[in-house]
Amino acid sequence: MTKTIKEKLYFLKIWYNDVFLYPKYKISGQGGLDYDKYWRVKRGDKVGALSDWQKARAELIVKKLRDTGPLSIGDIGCGEGSILKYLERKLPVTKAMGYDGSDFVLDKARQIGIETVKIDLSNAADFEKISAADYNLLSEILEHIPNSEELLSYVYQKSSKGLFFSFPNSGYFIYRLRLLFGRFPKQWINFPNEHLRFWTAKDLKWWLLAQDYSDFNIFYYKGVPLLNKIWPYMFAAGFLVFIKKT
Repeated sequence: MTKTIKEKLYFLKIWYNDVFLYPKYKISGQGGLDYDKYWRVKRGDKVGALSDWQKARAELIVKKLRDTGPLSIGDIGCGEGSILKYLERKLPVTKAMGYDGSDFVLDKARQIGIETVKIDLSNAADFEKISAADYNLLSEILEHIPNSEELLSYVYQKSSKGLFFSFPNSGYFIYRLRLLFGRFPKQWINFPNEHLRFWTAKDLKWWLLAQDYSDFNIFYYKGVPLLNKIWPYMFAAGFLVFIKKT
């Protein structure tokens, strides 16, 4: 009973902070995003270990691909390679390739045996560095770049069987409450310009259909336990989308 009360109080504290407070990290005097610094601040000494969010996404991917047989996979925006490494352990992966723009995390990924390519996702010319694979991942990437549609289309073409992508649910109740109390939804860690694009569940479905993606599944995860299953539009904190290649 005491443990349950403590857990509830913990979540109430987190939600209060998310609604009323701002991140404590300082904004760069240049107004830009140092991507190496971003990763050091975001993960700190936990670089290389799956975060709760990463593990939730990885487990959903494993569940979807468990019975597909040998596969190749690319992770665009792979970070330190922890999701790819997890998928290699859980699935019959024949080839894995990680793409990222940070030398810091690419070095970490290589240290755990991930083959890597440096890529600037804000530059469409760099998309050509993405190799063909059975499946590709865009995990928490599309919200960070202005050319989301262009990247998604290119990765779709490079995926022979399908692709996964994820991003936060901008309709999550925390963000709705922030608007109610006069604050813009806070979906950033280090700099306010980290996120350039925003989607709710309804926006997401419209957006996919508008681009002629019709064969897709949306998985809702994290957020408020139980309620995220009953009313995911409001109480799921993130989306994972699988677009099947036909």
